[in-house]
Formats: sequence, structure tokens, C-alpha cells
Amino acid sequence: MAEDEIEAVARAFYYVLEGARDWEREPEVLKRRFRHEAQAAIGALDERRNIAASPEIPPLVVARGLGNSREFLMHSQEASVLAVPGIRAFRTVLRGPEHTFDVANDPYFGLVGRRELVGLPIREALPELRGQGYYELLDHVYQTKEPFVGRMMRVMLQPRPGASLEEHIIDFVYRPIEDEAGQIKGLFVEGYDRTEWARA
Repeated sequence: MAEDEIEAVARAFYYVLEGARDWEREPEVLKRRFRHEAQAAIGALDERRNIAASPEIPPLVVARGLGNSREFLMHSQEASVLAVPGIRAFRTVLRGPEHTFDVANDPYFGLVGRRELVGLPIREALPELRGQGYYELLDHVYQTKEPFVGRMMRVMLQPRPGASLEEHIIDFVYRPIEDEAGQIKGLFVEGYDRTEWARA
């Protein structure tokens, strides 16, 4: 567990609180409490990752390259392992080891906010994910080709520049996309925002 990851999560927890002012000016004893909570949260996420790894889900195989497979990946029920009748899933395709956005649908933009994504690596497009474990999870799926299914996972997103982070509860899958030779080309992301359901 990296110290910068713990620090980033501790800061995120701190700034979510009402009345949070300035992390740098807070006493060290308070910062230690937040770091302890962050460490526990990251540990819980690590345990959940191990439980939720889903090697039985096959990779998506595209014969014509990612660019020519956008229609299939964005709209086909065959690409889905999380289909919920009557609800349109958020979907995006991330290209290469930097997880560069290739395409995303309207429900995905509804989740992350209307911003420039296509052509940007995820670490640049969604910087608020730093310290939440999602970059590392994407790296793991890309490197191992083992799909991941997350259930009722908490994610903090910034709906627009300068806005406060907002909590969402999501179900999602990270699924490898391979060519016919078995070479990984990117990742398919599909899921549902369960926030309202979780709070009901």
C-alpha cells in the first residue's frame, strides 16, 4: 500500500466533510486519524478486488480493431455481462496500457460529467480518481487479462471543474479486449450507477 495513495485517500475523506478548510493547516493528530481511515478503506478495497476478480468472464475478441468495433462495443447486448433489463448501462472503451478513452456513451458522461475524454489517458481525463484504487485496478486487468466485476463500489467524482467531489455507488465490469491473436488492445468498461438505489 503506497504512502501517496494513503495520503490521497485521506485528503479526499477530509475534503468530503462539511467545514473542511485546509488540509495543510490541520494538526498532525487529525491527519493521522484520516490516514488510518484511508488505510483501512484501501485494505478493504484490496480484499474486495481479490474476491471480485472474475477470470470466468471471457475477454471480448474484436477482429477488426477497436475503431471498427465501436458500434458493437457501445450497443451490442453480446458485449454485456451486467445487463439490467430496461436500464441503459454506462459504457466506455479504453485503448492501450495508458487506458486512453476511445469512445464513451451518454450514461458514462452522465456519471463523470460532461468533459473532454476522448483521446485522453484516464489519469489525465479523470484526475480525481487518484488514490481511489481505480487506476491500479485498470492496470491489473490490462496486465493480467483477468476481468474484474465490482459490486456496490464507492467512487468519488467531480461533475465539473471546481465542483466538490460527489459520491457514487456503482456496479461495473472491467473486461479485456483482445484481437484474434490474443493480444490485448484495451479494456471495455460497463456498469450502472446504483447511488439512488443504495440510498433508498
